Formats: sequence, structure tokens, C-alpha cells
Amino acid sequence: MRQTLKLVAVACLLAGCALSVVPTSSDDKMLAIDMAAYPERISVEDSLATTEIWVTLKRGSRPIADSTVVVFATTVGTITPSTVTLDGLAVGLLTGPGDGTPRNGLVIAQALTMRDTLQVGFVISAQQ
Repeated sequence: MRQTLKLVAVACLLAGCALSVVPTSSDDKMLAIDMAAYPERISVEDSLATTEIWVTLKRGSRPIADSTVVVFATTVGTITPSTVTLDGLAVGLLTGPGDGTPRNGLVIAQALTMRDTLQVGFVISAQQ
């Protein structure tokens, strides 16, 4: 898993972090995934610092069915391993590593046949 995340990180850096997987079956082409972090940056000095990762899932213009499982992974810090949707929204909690090394990290979310990647800045508190 760790090696896979490293490969995803390298690919993301080369591709400008625009990684997402588009559904291929005709039934899934109406599916859409969108990710955001609130706040967008997190303190790298505080091992208790957190940011919420919001994943919005839609089928056409409507929210995906409740209780759809969303699985998370990250290259920096720790994150909720999985959660379920409510009204098309799933929220994971990303926690900073507390090691004091500023860098960008990737958060990957996957649900059904969709996957998306979000870059999160891990910064020194004075830079936030």
C-alpha cells in the first residue's frame, strides 16, 4: 500500500495533481466525485491539527444514495480509513503528522467506480 501511494504521489506530481478516474460503464457515466479540504492547509507542527476532507458524490444532478462507502488514503499524516455518504456527502478527518516538515500531501478518495485525488498543504503555523 505504501509503495502504491508513493507511485500515486510521483504520478500526481508529474501530472499536476489532476488525477481522477472516470467511470467506464454506461450505468456509471452519470456519476461524479468532487473533493475539498476545510481548511485547505494544515499545521505540520501539531499532531492534533486536523482538516475535514469533503467528498461529494452525485449521480447526474442528484446526490448518490445514502450509505455509499467512501475509502480514503493519504501520503502525509493519517486519515479516516472509510466513511459513508449522507445526502451525497462523506467527510473524512485528516490529521497532521506533527513532524515539523512542511510539504504537500495527497488525499485519495474512492467510491464505487470513481477515485479522485486532492493536494493538501502541510505548513508551518505562521504560514497559514
